[in-house]
Amino acid sequence: MTKLNAFILAFTLFLFVKTQGQELVKIQPEKPQANDLLTVTFNQKGSKIPDTVKELFINFTYSNFYEMPNRLPMQKVNGLWNVSFKLPFYSKYGSFTISDANKDFVQQPTDTSHYEFFVYKDGKLIEGNYLAKGYSLSLQNRKSATFEQQQQEWFKKELSIYPNNYESQLRILAYEMKKAKGQAKWDAREKALAVIEKKFRSNPTFGGNINSTTMGFLIIGENQKVDSIRQVVAKDFPKSDYAKEHNLGLFLRNKDEALVVDSLQKLLKNAKDEDKKSYSSAYNYLFRYYIKKKDKTNALAYYRNTIKGDTSPYRWRDYNNYVKFLEENSMLLDSAKKLNTYILANVAQYPTSVIRYFPETGYLIGFDEKRKENLKQVENELKAMQGILSYKLGEKSEALKWLSEVRTTLQSKELLLKVADVYKSLEDKAAATEMLGNAYKLTPFDNKVAVLLKESVLASGGTEADFKAKLAVLEKEWKASHFNSLKKIVLDKPFPDFQIVDMNKKPLTAADLKGKVVLIDLWATWCKPCIEFFPYLHVIYDKYKDDKDVMFVILNTASGNTFEDASTWVNQNKNFTFPFYFNEDKKLSAKLDVNTIPTTFLLDKNSKIRFKKVGNEGEKAMPQLDAMIEFLKQQK
Repeated sequence: MTKLNAFILAFTLFLFVKTQGQELVKIQPEKPQANDLLTVTFNQKGSKIPDTVKELFINFTYSNFYEMPNRLPMQKVNGLWNVSFKLPFYSKYGSFTISDANKDFVQQPTDTSHYEFFVYKDGKLIEGNYLAKGYSLSLQNRKSATFEQQQQEWFKKELSIYPNNYESQLRILAYEMKKAKGQAKWDAREKALAVIEKKFRSNPTFGGNINSTTMGFLIIGENQKVDSIRQVVAKDFPKSDYAKEHNLGLFLRNKDEALVVDSLQKLLKNAKDEDKKSYSSAYNYLFRYYIKKKDKTNALAYYRNTIKGDTSPYRWRDYNNYVKFLEENSMLLDSAKKLNTYILANVAQYPTSVIRYFPETGYLIGFDEKRKENLKQVENELKAMQGILSYKLGEKSEALKWLSEVRTTLQSKELLLKVADVYKSLEDKAAATEMLGNAYKLTPFDNKVAVLLKESVLASGGTEADFKAKLAVLEKEWKASHFNSLKKIVLDKPFPDFQIVDMNKKPLTAADLKGKVVLIDLWATWCKPCIEFFPYLHVIYDKYKDDKDVMFVILNTASGNTFEDASTWVNQNKNFTFPFYFNEDKKLSAKLDVNTIPTTFLLDKNSKIRFKKVGNEGEKAMPQLDAMIEFLKQQK
C-alpha cells in the first residue's frame, strides 16, 4: 500500500469515526446566537457509556460562560438524554464532553476532539470563535505533539474572516518568533510590536485597551514592557483619568507620611467633581490615616467620600473591609454599624466568587457551586459583627440577640475570637470557652487559639487535665466532621503511569508509593499561589514526616520550568524541607486532568487517587489535608 493510499484510508476512518460520534449527539439550533436556548441531545445506545450508568452530565471543556457551572446534569426523556441552557449574551465558541458523575466513562467524537458549537449573529460567525477554537485545542488534544501547529491553522482561519483580530495576529507572530531563527525571528518581532502599537494608539487612555496592550506583550514574551506601557500613558496623557490614578498610586508608595497627607489634602481641596472618582485612593488613604490617628472629625469627612459613588460588585467586599477596619480601631462605630446593617440588608448581592471585568461585557460574577452555603456564612459573619459593634456601643441586649443567632454556626476564626472576648467581658465564661473551642476546631494547628482556649478553661475553674480532655474531644469532633464530608467526595481512580525524579535525578517508582498514603502537590516556580501554599503544606508535612505510612511528593510539573529551574529554586529555599520531585512526563497533567496549579492529590495505599484539591486555601486547607491523610490511613 502506498503512503498516499494509507493516508486516505486513515483519514477516511477518522471522518467515519468522527461522524459516528457526532451522530450520537445533536446540538440545536445548528447556528445558535447569543441569548438563544441551546439544546444538546445524546443517544446513549452505541456510545462508550454503558446502559448501567443512570446519571449523565455535559462537561464544558472550553467556553467563556463565566456565570455558568462547568457541568450541567442531563435528563432522560423518551430514551434520549438532553439538556438545555441559555447562551450568555457574550457567548462565543464552546466545547464539551458527556460523562457520568466521576468521568469514568467519557463520550466524545474522537480521542482527540470534543463536541463543539460556534456562535453566530444573523447567520454569520461572530468574531473570536475560531480564535477560541484554537485555544481549546490545548484541552481537546493536548497529548498531541503537534497541537501548536493545529492551533495556528485556527488562528489563521479567524483572520480569514476577521483580518484585524488582534489576538490571532499576535498568536501567529509569537509562533513565528518561537520557530524562526536569525533575521526572520526579528522581523516577526517587529511585526508583532507594530500590531501592539497600533492597538495601543487606537485608544491609549482606555483601561480595557491598555489591558489588551499589556496582554499583547505577554503573548510575545516581553513581560518587561507591561509596566512601561502604563508609564507611557501617564507621561503622554497626563490629564487622563488613567494617568491620574496611575501617578497617584505611585505617589502613595512614598514612606514620608506627613508629605503624602499634606499633598493629598491640597490635591483634594482643588479637585473638580469629575476628578473625584480618579482620586478615590486618596480619600481612602486619608480616611485610614485619620482613623489610626484617632481624629474622628477628619476621618468621618474622608470616610463619606470613600464609600460613595462605587456601583461595582466589589463595593460589598470593600464595605465589609471598612466595617472591619473601623471595628479593629474602635473608631466611628456608629458609622460602622450603619454600614454593616446596609450590607446585611443587601446580603443577596454579596459576591462569593471571582469577579471579572471586560469592557464589552461589564462586570461578570463567576458561578459559585456553593453560593447558598457561602452566602449563609457571609450572613453569619455580618450578624456576628453586628453583635460585636452593638456591644462596643453599649447595646448589650442587642449584642446578645445577634450573637445568639450565630453562636453555633459561625465559621470565622477571627470573629469567633472576637465573640469570645465579648462573652468574656460579660463574664459568661462557658460561652467564651465554647467560642474558643469552635475556633480551635476550625484551625487546630493554630497554637495561639489553643493557648487562649487553655486560659479560658483554667479561668473557669478547670485544671490542666480538664484542658487536655477538652482538646481530645475537640480533636475527635473536627475530624469526625471532616470524615463525614470526605465520604461524599472520595474518588476511585488509579494514579497513571509516571516519570518522576527527585532532586538527585533518582527515579521515583510505583513500588515507592505502594503501601503508603501519598500526598502529591503540583507546583511550579512561577506559580505564586503554589509558593504561598507551601508554609501551610509544610505544617502538615512536619506532623507526618516521621510516619512511615505517609509520603509527600512535592512535584514540579515542568510546565514553564526545567529541572535546573526547580533545582535552583529548591536550593535557594532551604526553609522548605519536604521532598521535592520533578516531572519528566509531558502528558502527566493531561492524564490527571489538571488545568490549574496548585493541585493536590491524596493517594491511598493501593496508589488510587482518593482526593483532589485545587487551589490555595491557605490555613483552611490544613485540617482538610490532615483529615484526608487520617481518613486514608484508616482504610485497609
